[in-house]
Amino acid sequence: MEECPDCGSVTFRGAWAIDGARTLPEAALMFREYADEIEDLAAAGYVLRDPIQHDLGYALRPEDGEEDE
Repeated sequence: MEECPDCGSVTFRGAWAIDGARTLPEAALMFREYADEIEDLAAAGYVLRDPIQHDLGYALRPEDGEEDE
């Protein structure tokens, strides 16, 4: 995940969420940790700017001036 300090949005991709896993349990743990980060964004008030497409998503806070979808 990458946060843009100037615009307040967060860009994320699931494609790299499990890179480096050497076992299936390790891959599952990495997916869970990534899911926790996404849930933390939601708890902090972030929403998706648009539906995720081609494994790329953008999250922002509605109060940052962009519309909530």
